[in-house]
Amino acid sequence: MQEVNENGDSVHWADKKEVAVFPWQLRFTAFVACYFPVFLKNIIAMTITAFYFVFLKKERQISLNFLKRCRGKASLFDSYKHFLSYSLSLLEKFYCWGGKTLISQIETQNDDVKELGQRLEEGEGCLIICSHLGNMEYLWSSAAYNKTHIKRKFEFYPIADISVTPKRNKAMAKNSQNFFDRVIDANSIGPEIIDFLSEKLAAGNIAIIAGDRVSANTRNRTIPVQFLGEQAYFPMGAFALAVALKVPVYFVFALRDKDIGFSPVCKIHVHKANNITQGSYLERKRQIPNLTEEFVKHLESYCLKHPEQWYNFYDFWAMPKEEK
Repeated sequence: MQEVNENGDSVHWADKKEVAVFPWQLRFTAFVACYFPVFLKNIIAMTITAFYFVFLKKERQISLNFLKRCRGKASLFDSYKHFLSYSLSLLEKFYCWGGKTLISQIETQNDDVKELGQRLEEGEGCLIICSHLGNMEYLWSSAAYNKTHIKRKFEFYPIADISVTPKRNKAMAKNSQNFFDRVIDANSIGPEIIDFLSEKLAAGNIAIIAGDRVSANTRNRTIPVQFLGEQAYFPMGAFALAVALKVPVYFVFALRDKDIGFSPVCKIHVHKANNITQGSYLERKRQIPNLTEEFVKHLESYCLKHPEQWYNFYDFWAMPKEEK
């Protein structure tokens, strides 16, 4: 969630401090997520959410503004449900990394998932661009625990800004340290990482990166795109990475079956991007704006259907400082 500084300027999401928690609180959250019945999970989530909802005034207003963009109007109760959805997503993360997810709980659609699966079966890798709409932990954890429909074993290489929530990451990593050891810091992307990922993808593995958050060290490398009626600034890095890796790109969205209420069922939506993998670097680089717009088009579509599952609680449309 996002803060403003003393001058009234919007603070970048990566500058937001992780909420102070004790290790026992994270262990308790993990235990609740993995072992409590669903009705108790919902009650606990609703109670804790109410506390944060009362005191996080700025985030509450950001939530209302976003919901109004999607639905035209929004009440305080709508915003509370938005907060509750986020709380439930945290429980789901611990549920997933506790190894509790079953293949039957992940529902694929009649889209490009079959083509993606065929690529993996044939030992060919790709890049997945996801978002903070929904909960990609369902997909990540399923791969970590080898709970997929793919007969051939493959690995995920998530790319994320790991400096923002170190305590929570450490708590979840206890259940699957090998997977979290493969997480690549988004702030360290350079020629060596590109070569490393190219090698891993050529061996039939997957790299995954969010296309809706700018990392701390590249916050001014953005692409302006119309999103929900206003120009927003999306990270150039995710789409430049697609150009550098020269592999097929898939946009993937993992959405809870029910917007409100703990649900172990997740629907995976897969869309193959229209990116080119051949030609010179300059030829491929020219497609970055179109690739970004294609991703945003899908993102917007799912935001309108599931606005409560949007977990970017900051001024998403704020202009990068150097452009003001």
